[in-house]
Parts: sequence; C-alpha cells; structure tokens
Amino acid sequence: MRLRNTLLFGTSVLAFGLYAASANADAVSGTLFFTTFSAQTINGMTDSVWKVPFTFTGTTFSAPVGSIVGIANTNAAADGITFLPDGNLAVGGRTSLNAVEVNPGGGIVNNVSAGTGSYEVVLNKLTPAGSTILYNMWNGPTMGGANPFSALTLTAGGALGAAGVNYTVTCNGAGCSTDIRGLVWDPHNSTYYYGTAGDGLTNGDFGTAVINDAAHTIVLTPFAGHIGNTAAHGVTFDPLTNDIITSSATAIDQFNEAGTLVSTISFTGTQFDAVGTDGKGHLFAASNFGQLGFIDYDATGLIGAAANFSADPFLANTLDDIAQLITPPPQTPEPASLALLGTALVGMGLVRRRRRPMA
Repeated sequence: MRLRNTLLFGTSVLAFGLYAASANADAVSGTLFFTTFSAQTINGMTDSVWKVPFTFTGTTFSAPVGSIVGIANTNAAADGITFLPDGNLAVGGRTSLNAVEVNPGGGIVNNVSAGTGSYEVVLNKLTPAGSTILYNMWNGPTMGGANPFSALTLTAGGALGAAGVNYTVTCNGAGCSTDIRGLVWDPHNSTYYYGTAGDGLTNGDFGTAVINDAAHTIVLTPFAGHIGNTAAHGVTFDPLTNDIITSSATAIDQFNEAGTLVSTISFTGTQFDAVGTDGKGHLFAASNFGQLGFIDYDATGLIGAAANFSADPFLANTLDDIAQLITPPPQTPEPASLALLGTALVGMGLVRRRRRPMA
C-alpha cells in the first residue's frame, strides 16, 4: 500500500518477540510472536497465539504467511502479549478474563485470573531486587470487568503466579479518561507513559502515569493538548532515540519525552493496534486488518522521514498485538541465554543515543 509520510520540524504486546540474528542495524532477521483477536486457521493450525520468522535485507522485508506457526489457542481469542522473565510469553486472554502463560515453543503453561478483564498486558520495570509485576488492562466500560487496571505479582523465577489485584485509576485533567489501552516504562527518564485511544480511533489521551504498587493506585496525567484527540492506543519506548512511539487508526506517531510530536507516518487502509521497536532503528506495527507495518529508520531517527524503507505486507486476519521486541533479561541466565541477555541490556538503554537531525 502507498504510504503518506509527514516530517515535522524539519512522522500500539501484537506484541512482538525478537531474537536478533544480526548486529547490523541495516539488516536484521528473527522471530515475531503475535496474537489474533479471534482464533484463525493458518497453515492447518487453529490458534490465537503465533510466531513467524522475518527478514529485512536492507532493501526488502519479508514475514512469509506460509511460515506462520501456531503455538497456543487461548480460549479462541488473544490480545496483548509480552515476554516474561522466565522466557515464556504472557498473553491477555481477552474473553477468558485470565492472563495466560504460553511457552514460545508451543503450549499453555498456566492460566491466572487477572482480577478484571485481560486485554493488554505489559511487564513493569525490573526492581533492584529483581522481582517483577505484570500490569494488566481491560478495554472499555462494557468489555471485561469493573476495574480497568490490575497487577499480577510474578514468582521468584519470573512466571505467572498469584491472581491479579485491582488498582484504583484516577486522572488529572478536565475530561481525561481512565480507560488505559497502552502503557510503557521509559528507562531513560524513569517514567511511565500511557494512551487511551480506542481500537482504531484517534480520540485518546496521551501522557504520563504514576503507579503505587503498595497503595494499588495509578494516577494519569495527560499532556497539555493531548486529551481526547490523540491516536495513542499502542504505546512503546524506543531506546534508539529515547522517544515514545504510539499507534492507532492509520497513524504511527513519535513523541519526545515531553510529549511533543517529532515525526509521524500514515498507512492507508489500516487500523493499527500495537507497535514495537528493536532499539536499532526498526519498527513493527500490527494492523487489525491483517497488515504488518515495518519501517527502517536507523539512518534518520525519524519514523516518518521520506528516506526510510517501509512496507506493510499482509500477515494474518484479526491480527492484534506483537510481543515487545526488547525482551527482559532472565532472572537466572543460563549459558544458552547469554546472547539474549546481551540484546536485552542493549535495549534497556546501554547504547549511545542517536543524534536527531536538525530541522
């Protein structure tokens, strides 16, 4: 499909899972882990959690439909997806109201009550002690529970454990929304960012969040000018630029940490849900209409720059989320996982920040 690029100042856990096969920022290959919001039959398998190999050569991008493999069917539907510290995947069970732990090689490991509806899931920052919490969100006032946000404390090994605990959600600002659809931790400035746009809509808030895990509260503060008018459904942090990238409707937007729009790009005929980056200048975005958006912006640092390579091949019907591309380091690394740990540490910000071109 034809892309419309707009460059400003001079521009959405599908969750993705990436096992990098190349250190070259201009060429990369690996495996994406993604969900579909209803069970699909692909290559003879009927599932809702999937994986597919991808390859970007520097001039072409491919994620062949014929190579898609089903790994789990979570109650005939799935939504958010993210990697847990134990190496398994956490998946929002959607209609089941459970968070589901899935082995990347195939099979459901565990089902845990989320405490409310379970749509989007996101792993919180690692604490100094190494323990983690999985945050869970449901979507909308009629879609899965009385509370919009909950947290599940993981086991010492980084797996799903106890049932979720509901949090009280409030927001600062006239007309602001407490219906959180996307949440991400920015390790560069130690801040959570969130978005509230509904599926395929541009009517969301975008701002920062303060979470108190002892009091079980989350307080949202939208940025000025970003209440009810921002396409922020999927939300992710980009370690390459230290920017926040959001997605919804046909747009993918890049904001600096102060909430100022830096760059944007629009794909025609799509409805973006989730977005993720690999920290090396490659962006992936999942469209509910089935397309997988891809952008190589390593050379520019701006997702909407005209010089970028971009593509949006069809991947799967009812495509929903992609697992985050930068996976958390395992709690107790084994020799075989040291390469993945190194990739994760780079993703946590131990890379030189790229200087953004002047306008």
